[in-house]
Amino acid sequence: MFSINTICLVITYMAFYRFFLNKIILPVGDALVGGNYLKYIKHWKTFDKASEAALKTLEKEKLQILINYATTHVPYYRNLKISEISEFPILTKSILRERVSDLLSEEYDVSKLDKHHSSGSTGVQSFTYMTHDHKFFLRALQTHWWTWSGYQIGDPLLQFGISQNRSFVKRLKDIFYRCTYVKAFGLSELELKETLQKIAIKKAIYIAGYPSVINELAKASTTNNISPDVKGVICFGDKLFNHYKENIHLAFGKNIRIIDTYGCAEGLLMACKYDLDYYYIMSPHVYLEIVDDYGSPVPDGQMGHVLVTCLTNYAMPIIRYKLGDLAIKLPKEQYPNTRLLNYPLLQKVVGRETDIVKTTKGITLNVHSFTGVLEYYQNIKQYKIIQNNLESIEIEYLLEPNLTLNDSVLLEIKSKLNTLTNNCLDITFKLVKEIKPTKSGKPQIIESNLKLK
Repeated sequence: MFSINTICLVITYMAFYRFFLNKIILPVGDALVGGNYLKYIKHWKTFDKASEAALKTLEKEKLQILINYATTHVPYYRNLKISEISEFPILTKSILRERVSDLLSEEYDVSKLDKHHSSGSTGVQSFTYMTHDHKFFLRALQTHWWTWSGYQIGDPLLQFGISQNRSFVKRLKDIFYRCTYVKAFGLSELELKETLQKIAIKKAIYIAGYPSVINELAKASTTNNISPDVKGVICFGDKLFNHYKENIHLAFGKNIRIIDTYGCAEGLLMACKYDLDYYYIMSPHVYLEIVDDYGSPVPDGQMGHVLVTCLTNYAMPIIRYKLGDLAIKLPKEQYPNTRLLNYPLLQKVVGRETDIVKTTKGITLNVHSFTGVLEYYQNIKQYKIIQNNLESIEIEYLLEPNLTLNDSVLLEIKSKLNTLTNNCLDITFKLVKEIKPTKSGKPQIIESNLKLK
């Protein structure tokens, strides 16, 4: 048990450290790297206080500015005689992949832009570009979401991620943000236990990462009777299922706040849950449409395909981008009378079960275990992992037109995956001409025929 004096000292230290970080370290960091991180955090605090009418007006103004800009400066859209966002052609992953140069604004030098590739979690990879400044805008929005869990910059943090090669700048960030960074895939039961032991000595820690990984950590916490002082959980990257939430609450406390976010690696942070069981759509940043199979809008309350338009990236305007997700907008007549924020509401993101590949050694692999390896082999256009038993998986793969893949490359991929599983899976490959989507229409990277536990 902590004494009153000890608790007071901890509170005093945390207050001082947050002041030091926010008033000295972060402003100096912004100046050194030419970012506007702190400015954008203030912007989002202002948006949170805006009325519904003000947010709607802002969204409308941003849409019109984007339409005018894209039809003037972007080759793919230049000279389109349209005035409404609904008149733009739907942008698919294939178009984004094949026409990337035509989708760039002529006002920007591509050599000075940051290139981002999608996580490939649907099995099809794509690429986007953004300015250095826009990257700070996204980081600020992400941090803003995290504060909805109770997190404040400088609080102890356990973060699961796929960027294992931490650069000098990222290591500095981890130090100043008091972040314990752990790989998000291929964690054995022993590694989960060691992670729990590492964070158990910290006071009031937050956890951020993929729900499937946090779920495994929660189950390990319960199994090993290790109960760290977790104050909040921030989920991103894959779907937060109800049984995940139950396991997290069982392990870390029924009163902790779990924040569920909705975004994609193309630089789109679309929506986040806060005080409601619905998602707040970040309308100053994105405009969402829900459409049927033919691209026509569906009524609010009905399921359809998500089309997202980015209102903040002019270097490469992403307009009516079809993610492959299915979702439902909440009808206005069902909006709660009392809510903390006035952003529009997304009722539900309809997802498939984010299957996990399991092994006889207790190691589990999620979607990002495979994307973290296969994203670097760009001859592969699409892939799917099929598991019928604990001993083996089959990887179906589809190649880019007129490209091949040597057996040596397949052996290299197999070797990297075997490293993650301690060689406990028999991995085979199958070249196919088509990878069929699920019944919902969304590609599925993992098809697990094991019973969900």
